[in-house]
Amino acid sequence: MRSHWWILLLSAGMMFFAACEEKEEKAVELVGKSGENELRAMVGKAGGSLQFADAGAKLEIPAGLLREQVTIYFKREEPSLDLSGKDFVGKAYRISPKLNFNPGFAKLYVPVDRELPGLANEIKLKIYTYGKKVTQTPAEDTFVNEWVSAPLNKFIETSQDRKHLVFALYETISNRTSKAPFGLYQAAFEMQKP
Repeated sequence: MRSHWWILLLSAGMMFFAACEEKEEKAVELVGKSGENELRAMVGKAGGSLQFADAGAKLEIPAGLLREQVTIYFKREEPSLDLSGKDFVGKAYRISPKLNFNPGFAKLYVPVDRELPGLANEIKLKIYTYGKKVTQTPAEDTFVNEWVSAPLNKFIETSQDRKHLVFALYETISNRTSKAPFGLYQAAFEMQKP
């Protein structure tokens, strides 16, 4: 008789954990309200997406990219500093916390808010981040705060409807960089010389 109770208890426990896993494995699909500039969602192994309203920017995290549940913050801001010699596309974005995706990548869809002066590969589309640029000399290292290319995050394609530029994000930025423009991503291209 005791063995039956253990079997029932074990079965109930397994069903409970299976039910919990099913809930956890559901992909997150969050679309913000119109005018909302900050989104937050708990994303786990099943992945998901966070998107601003009205076909705005979208952050897409594929299934299997995260090993555990993480609260993802996705915020858009006005570009606040000039990218010398570069031209902005869309808003600036903050994506946190600091995450490294290896292997695989998340996708950032940036709305095209202007007529681009050429094909994406011709105008050298890139993601830039505002932070410390280090210049090393034999005497000392010099630090300058400016927009720098984020080499681990790159342009991969234009969406099928041609309304978004799609960037592969192999890493995100720490949420400790809370004051703009530090910690922001900005899509930009090299301006054409006349």
